[in-house]
Amino acid sequence: MASFSTRDGRDTESDRLTVLTFSLAGKRYCVRVDAVASVVSVTQTGSLESADDPWNAGSTRVDDEQVRVVDLLRVFEPDRSRVDDPELLVLSETDERGVRYGWLVDEIDVTETVRRTNLEPAKASAQFVEGRFDLGEGGAIWLDEREIHG
Repeated sequence: MASFSTRDGRDTESDRLTVLTFSLAGKRYCVRVDAVASVVSVTQTGSLESADDPWNAGSTRVDDEQVRVVDLLRVFEPDRSRVDDPELLVLSETDERGVRYGWLVDEIDVTETVRRTNLEPAKASAQFVEGRFDLGEGGAIWLDEREIHG
């Protein structure tokens, strides 16, 4: 991707991206902040954890809208145990069928503004991993929600 900067080398707005960081099994991930509609605490996860398919672990209502739950911990780390109070990161866009998705994650962290040119490409070929940003307190793997849910 091309870097856009002024003549004196300062970054322009088009090079900057704000991401929301979150954790899964001790690893940090991030997603574009404008892709997130809301974050909701989840108190009862029994039926979600026992679902056969982590990509369709169940559904819940958020703001009078049905949200399909994707259990990201079971997608990325199937043998890890869940934290007591996970959170649901509800995505703002729907897929081509009009389905809204939410990702069950361990903990929501903070927003960070990063430079797109600082993205380290993904080492493994994962269709929905854009790469990794080096943030102040370690790195975060950037997930592309559009690729995950098509």
